[in-house]
Amino acid sequence: MTDKQPVAARPAPPESLQALAAIDALGEGIAAARVLGLDVARAAAVAQEASERLGIAPDAYVVALVGGTGVGKSTILNGLAGEDVSPAGARRPTTGEPVAWVAEGAVEEVRPLLARLGVERSRTHAKAELRRVVILDLPDVDSLEAGHRAIVEELLPKIDVVAWVTDPEKYADAVLHDAFLRDWMARLDRQIVVLNKADRLDAGSLANVKRDLQGLVARTMPATGWRERVGGLARDREVGRVPRTPPAVITTSAIGGEAGIAELKAWLADAAEAKAVVAARLTAAARAALLDLTTGAGVTATGAGPLVSAVEQRRAIDAAVEEVLRVVDLPGAERQAVAATRARARRRGTGPIGLLTSAIYRFSGRQARAANPTAFLRGWRERGGLTRAAEVVRRAVVDALPGVPPALRGRYAAAAEGRDLERRFEDALDRVVARQAEFAAPSSRLWPVIGLLQTANTLLLIFAVAWIVLWVIARPEVASYNLPGLGPVPAPMLLLFAGLAIGYVLARLLSLHAGWLGRRWARRVSKELRDAIKGIIAADAFAPIDRIEAARSSLAAAWRRATDQP
Repeated sequence: MTDKQPVAARPAPPESLQALAAIDALGEGIAAARVLGLDVARAAAVAQEASERLGIAPDAYVVALVGGTGVGKSTILNGLAGEDVSPAGARRPTTGEPVAWVAEGAVEEVRPLLARLGVERSRTHAKAELRRVVILDLPDVDSLEAGHRAIVEELLPKIDVVAWVTDPEKYADAVLHDAFLRDWMARLDRQIVVLNKADRLDAGSLANVKRDLQGLVARTMPATGWRERVGGLARDREVGRVPRTPPAVITTSAIGGEAGIAELKAWLADAAEAKAVVAARLTAAARAALLDLTTGAGVTATGAGPLVSAVEQRRAIDAAVEEVLRVVDLPGAERQAVAATRARARRRGTGPIGLLTSAIYRFSGRQARAANPTAFLRGWRERGGLTRAAEVVRRAVVDALPGVPPALRGRYAAAAEGRDLERRFEDALDRVVARQAEFAAPSSRLWPVIGLLQTANTLLLIFAVAWIVLWVIARPEVASYNLPGLGPVPAPMLLLFAGLAIGYVLARLLSLHAGWLGRRWARRVSKELRDAIKGIIAADAFAPIDRIEAARSSLAAAWRRATDQP
């Protein structure tokens, strides 16, 4: 038995898990950035490269010697090897393609890695302390050959560690600082700046040049970013983006033999394991790519605050709802609802005369005009448009544009396009009306009872009128009743007056009851309409903005996951 675990059963080191988490978070951030319309080409390339690198030669890391013409990159490599690995020259670019320096025992292991990098030339060495290190001598960054710089730019995203090489003559070169250091220092976890040809200066001049170079590097380094050291060292961070430490500056003298490059050799053979170095580089690259996306989206270290404040959105929504309700005219709809209820009551709660007047009311078209809340609501366009409702929302978005990151302004401006907002409001209102406007006026069991009484009263009136006619023509003897203020009133006339009074009372009772039911129903329908309009406007007014904000929130969440923030 052995205490050693099989390779497949060993848990992944924390650095690898951290890299996987950062790569996954980058993928989520890219998806959110696509919704925002941000350029994700660079971030997508980082994600793809990181995913591929994790599965290729994880026990070795690649160091690139990057610098200008004649600074001594090839000479440094030859000094490390103790032999001529790469041809050296002082006046012209002699390294036209990458040259790899690989330990003899690691050739087969790193072959897929070199193939992925497109490095065809390689030399081997037997230095045990550098067995896990693959050193690349790259073409010059300031070469007159445009293809040389293109090779460096293509390879840098795939390099784990970089040694930036310069000399006392070129240490302030703008190409190195502006085109490479400024962009790439934030994307690498492990790097160093090498001031070569130190033997050409006396001690005082060398100290001055080194100090000057350190200042240039510090000024070139991005002010903020995310830095996290690996290999058991304590992490120095705060919530969000933390100040980054510029890479160290060391001096070498490639022509001074091993003593001249001892500091660089010790840095290359650092005790940090290759897996930790690779994982740290991939983590840093993923975080840097995410940082670019979050910066473009205006996402801060603490999250993604809404670019249109919640207060301003609520104010605009309330104003838009009032404008929509003004066009809908809910008071008019309520009057129509009450009239429709009374019309239904007349059909069910009146006698023959009421049925006749109800039919006249209906067939004359008056009922369709004054007692049809469904048609009234569906005809809202006849009472005005929704331009003013769209304008209050558009103004809220436009007022927020100065604070919107430049990369998102196009999306925000499109969300504020007035005609599109008005069309969406029109569609939303039509949906509300279609759902709510199929009105069925209320009814009551009292109405048929009143209708029977009205019919009986009509018969009573007919009898009274007939009796009066008979009394006038034939003059039969009829009883009379003394009424205060009127004196004696014949019975037929008294019966007629009673019938008319009863009919009036029944009609008023029907009208009052129908009006009460109608108003109650109208208020309920009006509230449902108001709530439905308010809800759909609230959901639709800032819908494009909400999608943008949701994507920004997802991007902020991805950033927190990538940087292990709660």
